[in-house]
Formats: sequence, C-alpha cells, structure tokens
Amino acid sequence: MAVAQVPRNFKLLAELEKGEKGMGAGACSYGLEDPEDIYMTHWRGTIWGPPHVSLPPQIPRPCTRADHIAQGNHENRIYELKMECGPNYPREPPTIYFVSQINLPGVNTTDGRVDKNSVAILRDWPRIASELAKNPRPKEDPLSLETALISIRK
Repeated sequence: MAVAQVPRNFKLLAELEKGEKGMGAGACSYGLEDPEDIYMTHWRGTIWGPPHVSLPPQIPRPCTRADHIAQGNHENRIYELKMECGPNYPREPPTIYFVSQINLPGVNTTDGRVDKNSVAILRDWPRIASELAKNPRPKEDPLSLETALISIRK
C-alpha cells in the first residue's frame, strides 16, 4: 500500500508560518533567509542559551555536553544559525551551521557545521521519517526545523 506524503513545499510553508508567527517554542525563532527563495532552502534561526542549571554534586559521572551547557557557559546568550533544507527534506534532516562562534562538541570550529551524529533528532531523523511514512498523522510533528533547533539548545 502506497502512503501519501506531505509535499516538501507544503511542509516548509507550514514551518515558515509557525516560525514567523512565533507559534512555536519561545527558546528559538526561525524564518527564510531570503523571502524570495521560492525553493525554501536557506533559513536563518536563533536559539537562546538555556538558563543556568545546577547539577547535584552527589551524582558522580563523566562530564557530558549537557553538563557543559548546564554550567552556564551559554546561559542567556543568543546564537544565530543557518539551516539548509535540501531537496529531500523532510525525509532527510536539514544541515545546520552556527553563524555565531561557539565551542561545543559536535560543532565544527572552522565552518560552524553541526555534526548530525551529535544531535539525537538529526541522527535519528531518517528512521523517524520512515516511521512517519507508515503513520502520517501524528499528534505532533517530531521532524521540523523547530525540533532540530530545540534539540541543539539542550
């Protein structure tokens, strides 16, 4: 049985409306880099560094990426990102780059590119897209520019 998929442009138009109207999470914003980009390939976004979170000292474990962020290094900072939605989006994840200089594991210090294997939603994107093809009407869309930005923020 063939499954109908939402065309790329319809999905991106819905994401554009959500991003421009601020209907998503308050920790990020996004929109087209060039309003004349009829293919909706190039996007810009911002994420806010998470507020300071104190880690309980009684939990001995190796330091993780989340620990570095929780230490307040990125607290209340605003970071600018570029996102590229290729021709196979949403079946394939967007390519994301930090425009703002940042020192995080999984971010190339030369060009700011986010390693897709370092962010769970980007790493698991193809598997989730395949599952969505079987169940095309989830209550919430787990694959979007917003979920990618929020995952990077964590």
